[in-house]
Amino acid sequence: MAQEPEVTDEPKKKLPIVKILVGVVVAILLVGIGAGGSILYAKLTKPSDENPLAIVIERKGGEAAAAAPAKDDGHGAPKDAGHGGGHGEAAPAGPTGKAVPSKEQFATTYFEFPGNFTTNLRGSKRFVQMSIGLATQYDKKVIENVQKHEVAIRAEVLALVADQSEADVIGMDNRKRIQTIIKDAINRMLMERTDFGGIESVYITALVMQ
Repeated sequence: MAQEPEVTDEPKKKLPIVKILVGVVVAILLVGIGAGGSILYAKLTKPSDENPLAIVIERKGGEAAAAAPAKDDGHGAPKDAGHGGGHGEAAPAGPTGKAVPSKEQFATTYFEFPGNFTTNLRGSKRFVQMSIGLATQYDKKVIENVQKHEVAIRAEVLALVADQSEADVIGMDNRKRIQTIIKDAINRMLMERTDFGGIESVYITALVMQ
């Protein structure tokens, strides 16, 4: 009787070894892929001085920030556009005041005669002593004309004051009246000698009656 060939379990023993090898290979591949991804990520995230792509991104970001206009925070100080200043809402405007009316301004030039004007009063034994100043908003030529013709102006002013009585020089109203007649007299004399007056105000800066 022929003897049947002996059946062994050898093929069954080889199957787990193959699975183990396949698992090892897959693990190696996964490790390699992970390492390659890490290297690629590290290259892409290098500082901007080594990564050309990062340099371009940083430059574009910087140019955009520089181009963004600064906003005013309402107190005269610029505010960063990125903060929005209260979610981008403008501060409520307060009540507006009346505009100051514009008016053309001219510099006023003053001149005071050196010394005093001293003269007797009309119908009185008393005399008056006063200091007189002038004002004009015309150029300095007017004052130069006054100084040039000071002798004639003094004589005319003394004659006008000497024609006043004691009652005529007492009180504020009389002082303003005398200032006006002196101004008119000085302008009249300047017109006769220079063809232009220009004196706009006369001030009695001191007055003593003795």
